Amino acid sequence: MLASACGASEAAAPAVAERGRLVVVEPSVSGVAEERVTMLGDVQGEVEVRVFAQVPERIRVLHVHEGDHVEAGDPIATLEADLQATGVAQAGAAVEAAASARDQLRADLERATRLAATGAIPRAQVDALAAQLRASEAQVAQVSAAHRSAGAQRARTVIRAPVTGTVALLAVQDGDMVAPTLPICSVVRTERVKVALRVTEQDWVRIREGMEVEIAPPALENVVRRGTVSRVSPVIDRMTRTAMVEVVVENADGVLRPGMVARAGVVLARREDVTMVAGRAVVMTPDTDSDHRAVVFVADGETARRRDVRIGVRYGERIEIAEGLAAGERVVIEGQHLLRDGAPIRVAGERAAAGPG
Repeated sequence: MLASACGASEAAAPAVAERGRLVVVEPSVSGVAEERVTMLGDVQGEVEVRVFAQVPERIRVLHVHEGDHVEAGDPIATLEADLQATGVAQAGAAVEAAASARDQLRADLERATRLAATGAIPRAQVDALAAQLRASEAQVAQVSAAHRSAGAQRARTVIRAPVTGTVALLAVQDGDMVAPTLPICSVVRTERVKVALRVTEQDWVRIREGMEVEIAPPALENVVRRGTVSRVSPVIDRMTRTAMVEVVVENADGVLRPGMVARAGVVLARREDVTMVAGRAVVMTPDTDSDHRAVVFVADGETARRRDVRIGVRYGERIEIAEGLAAGERVVIEGQHLLRDGAPIRVAGERAAAGPG
């Protein structure tokens, strides 16, 4: 029984070769192909302004929550202002005192001027009063400036939004102590956002400002936006060997939010009339050299014909045939690894030609 089985197996191989091996074919295609690079980046507000307190004080009232929309000038927080209020009151009192002294000197000067005109008092007394009035007016100007400064200091106890946008990264609450060195929040404008990308050195030299970029956040299904490269860093980071590229995206509906991860696709080259086949149709053999050489098998009726080809760029699941194959030829995509030039074949199926990519 064993000998009989072995004999049947050995006889089957020539029989398969004689009848032809079963293969599946697919026509090569010609069309437009895009060479693109895909990378991940971070969504950022086009304008992100950090908000700081200008005086070290405790928060009396916090007027906003994270995510609130604010207009430029809207109050974000009101600080305790007892010391500032006292300073304003003291400066105001000093202004009143200085103004009162000035007014009295002005009246004395007017009266002395009339008396001097009649000879009742010497002219030197009038000149002395005039000098005192000028000094008093300077004093009024000085204390008035101090009063304005105290008022400005008190106004700084109300922290206001520097730009119109959305409150983000709120780091304080009612009662917290704030200082000029620590941000209390950020105000972010999201009508337009930017996506910060880190690109490799090989892609960096090919990316230019103005290129169109397709932005698709993985967290949002079926959301795709078109953006434009707005900035390409002029230098490479020596530690990571990458460069920063910024893409600006219109975001009127607010779908893209700062902090999101976004997948960005950049078309580096677009080529017309490119001949392509399914990537699995390409066979690398020991007799192909390293100069992008490979082999495909073409179905010529019921015979397989070997074609030595030169391959180019891969586009998704398809690969460019730069030389050795014409568009429309029926290429073997299943069963090709067991073929040789001139071998008989039987086409078990023929796939419809798929487009580039």
